[in-house]
Amino acid sequence: MELPNTTENRVLASAVNARIKSDARLLNARAALYRLAGIGILCALTGVGIGAAFYGYSYANDPTFPTAKVANAVAEALQKVTFKTEGTVKLDPESAIAVNGGRSDVPTPTPAQLGAGAVPESKAAVLTNFTVFKNVPYGSGQVVTGWNFTSSEQKSPSHQYCYYSEQIDGTSKVTIDLGENGRPLPQAKARTNVDPAVAYTNCVWFRSGAI
Repeated sequence: MELPNTTENRVLASAVNARIKSDARLLNARAALYRLAGIGILCALTGVGIGAAFYGYSYANDPTFPTAKVANAVAEALQKVTFKTEGTVKLDPESAIAVNGGRSDVPTPTPAQLGAGAVPESKAAVLTNFTVFKNVPYGSGQVVTGWNFTSSEQKSPSHQYCYYSEQIDGTSKVTIDLGENGRPLPQAKARTNVDPAVAYTNCVWFRSGAI
């Protein structure tokens, strides 16, 4: 079919050709975009794969990895484990135990010191007791502490007393009572220059195991 070569037909033909060329360019642009997108995705995946490969290689070849992993595993296991043991400790029947240090018992006088055979002229019964004295030099005299025991079997004194004693001359002696049974006594005006409160600190009161 041949159209007449009129001005309107020429304008229409030009418009159709322009539209066809525009559509062709649009299709080519889309195709190029898809190709570039595919290439970009491929490159990205390739980079990720290479990075993962290098990371895995470095992780596997890290010399500290196995040791640290094992140490952490052992530490966690030990924290969750409770060790229990039962047993009885026995001493050898033939063994002996020695205790080093001071004596814990009260010193016992010898039979000669006790004078067991001594009796009064009246032949009355005799009750034997004894006193342990502790002397501490102080000032011009000494602080004396006495522990009274009613028998040699007694483990602690039945009575204690403490006093200060000072020889004034060849025949005179000054005595100041300081305390009884671990407690200070009220003091009157002293006849010497000794401070009773300070002298009292030199009393040696009985303590179990202190003899």
